[in-house]
Amino acid sequence: MRRLSFYYSLLFVVILLSSCSKETKEETEKLSEELTVQQKEGKELAESLWATSPLQEQPFDENRTLAFERIQEYADKCTSDYFESYLKSIDLTSENKEKYDVLLYYYKYAFDRILNDIKDEQVEDGTAHIWMLYNMGYVVKTPSCCFAIDIMHRWAEKLAPYLDFLCLTHNHQDHYDTKLIEAMLAEGKPVISNFIEGGKEYYSKKSSNYTIDKVSIRTSITDHNNSGLSNFITVYSIDCGNDSGNLTIMHTGDSNCKPSQFTNILNRVNILIPRYAPDALTENRIIGDGSGQVVPDYVLLSHILELTHADVENSRWSLPLALERASQINCEQTYVPMWGEKLIWKDNKLNSAL
Repeated sequence: MRRLSFYYSLLFVVILLSSCSKETKEETEKLSEELTVQQKEGKELAESLWATSPLQEQPFDENRTLAFERIQEYADKCTSDYFESYLKSIDLTSENKEKYDVLLYYYKYAFDRILNDIKDEQVEDGTAHIWMLYNMGYVVKTPSCCFAIDIMHRWAEKLAPYLDFLCLTHNHQDHYDTKLIEAMLAEGKPVISNFIEGGKEYYSKKSSNYTIDKVSIRTSITDHNNSGLSNFITVYSIDCGNDSGNLTIMHTGDSNCKPSQFTNILNRVNILIPRYAPDALTENRIIGDGSGQVVPDYVLLSHILELTHADVENSRWSLPLALERASQINCEQTYVPMWGEKLIWKDNKLNSAL
């Protein structure tokens, strides 16, 4: 009887400990789901922006205007030194900074949105999904392929398993991420550039043509918009294939947009992605039926709020400046998407993902 009583007592203790362990685990998970005040505000800011259409004509509705104003306000408080330290910190330190900084949380939350989308979304035949990640970084997913251009992000390497190839316009830190490049190359995936010799047949300093799956890529080599950087930029002219709805994209990186250097290109494209040029309306040199060589259906003006740049004099272009410049581009359908926003190419036009 004593032995039986002992076993019953032991069983009770095991059940009790198991129950306590379960409760502790549930409490821990509950605590981990709780957000700081700054995280809540960053999440609300992102979702309020994403509830508006990036394809709005100016002037925007009240919700998008307010979202842009708030983003700009937080960006003005984020110094380039602080952002650089965040980028270079170990993971735990960067994660802690995100917990207590509204803008950094929005920056990370936008990345998570895109990562989850490209993991889980099935793209309908005849369409393509396009996400603006940060600065000039875009991700494009078709029914058969997923690729990215000029990705620079604190968590960029997490994209590697889901990308089929990566395009990089040039060797400046705000246009590439070393860890993502290394992860792509380690998996034997193409990294197209003019500066990464490890990319083997995808490394070229001259105009070239590539075919990856159903995607056709033409490159042109152009000058950077800063003097002295000749033949520094690879411009990409991309035909995303029949299953994408024949979407065509041109990404110019930091090209100075000399028409004479835009030689190996598609002259008509659905989407042109230029940077906000330091010299006013440099972008228009290559756009339109006049002296320009590229006729786009849409322009997505980018290189806005690059936080590693100190100020406007150092090419940290503000959202108000971006909207002003967008209104002067030689394409009626010129827009300024922001971090985490998504567009869908369907029926030969861009659609908001609302």
